[in-house]
Amino acid sequence: MQQLQSLIGREHLLSETAHELRSAVRRFGPQGVGAFEITCSDESEHECTRVFESTFAGEVLPRLKYGERVPFRIANPGARYEWGSIRIAEDHYATDEAKRGFKVVFVKINGHVAMTRDGEHGVTFGRMVRYERESVYCGAIHAMLAGLDYPVVHDLALDMRSEGLDRIALLSDPALAADGRHALFGAVCSARLQARRCALDIQNHVAAGPTLYIVVHGVTLNRPGPDAELIGGMYFLDHRTEHRVERYRGLGDDPSKYRLDLSEGHVFIEDDGSTTERPARDHRELAARRLQAMHGDAAAFREGAAELIEQARTHRRAGDVIGRTLLKALLMAAAATSPTAAALLLVAEGAVGIHHALKLDQAVGREEQAILARSVVRAAEARVDRLPGHVATRVADGLVGALPAPA
Repeated sequence: MQQLQSLIGREHLLSETAHELRSAVRRFGPQGVGAFEITCSDESEHECTRVFESTFAGEVLPRLKYGERVPFRIANPGARYEWGSIRIAEDHYATDEAKRGFKVVFVKINGHVAMTRDGEHGVTFGRMVRYERESVYCGAIHAMLAGLDYPVVHDLALDMRSEGLDRIALLSDPALAADGRHALFGAVCSARLQARRCALDIQNHVAAGPTLYIVVHGVTLNRPGPDAELIGGMYFLDHRTEHRVERYRGLGDDPSKYRLDLSEGHVFIEDDGSTTERPARDHRELAARRLQAMHGDAAAFREGAAELIEQARTHRRAGDVIGRTLLKALLMAAAATSPTAAALLLVAEGAVGIHHALKLDQAVGREEQAILARSVVRAAEARVDRLPGHVATRVADGLVGALPAPA
């Protein structure tokens, strides 16, 4: 992976990434290969798509009809990862041949930004002529940074404000707007966060056979001539055995810490951790840790649901399984008295989709967090009857124990 990792942070030709991914296939020697490409809908991304499909996908993927070799694709404004899509893509590439050994699934997520060079202004980002007039690249990132109320960029903005860090505010520094680097950093950071969404989905998916996932994120540098590319980082998620190895190397998610270097005539971006490989975060474990500090919410739940809790404890003392009807009632009480703690318990125990972990992190303030948390608890209520028995039991035991941190 060293050759591929050497591309992190530096401007290079689009074909270099494709060549290195192809070399990685040869080095790993898998029985099956899959590819998942996520780009912005912007027509300027045709170069990025064409190079990836011809130089990588067309060389290594299994044949579809007419002998074509094409990747699973998402194209939407801002290159947003859609929850659950990796599960569909992985299923498509779980061929009989792949199941006889292991497969590698490559995910490539590209934001994009315009980059122009001239003798008077040097290098500028974010704007370039399109159809004989100046235009912004990427339009979705531009709308998000400008605070425009477009539903299509709502999810991008939520991610950029997640985990208590308002990245949009950080990018509003006038000094960053002078040469358009706010557009560059915004596109780099957004792609980083979309890769995190994909990695979380992978962490909570059981593949059809041993699978190695490599998730690469970056930005296309749209130029008047041939486009270039800058890789922001990559996840290495090895699910070939029960002992999973999940690592990340590349830029972090705080754009205020990005450093831009143009001194050698090419774009280079780094931050303090961009050359360090570290474990990929487990958001269910993080939810469990947060739950340990929720003593106030737990007390509110104990007081507000005392009768239900005692009824459930009576069942447990008798050796009975807590019924799903009673579990629904406990969840309803938790939603009313301690929604955040209940939502964290549900995330930590795997009772709701992993995307709900990020939903809780997107809240600004306690009131908004409580609203989002109630929506998580309601989602769990709606699927109580479909929860696996062991998951339902763990959730029930957590509620009966007044929301203790999961082991």
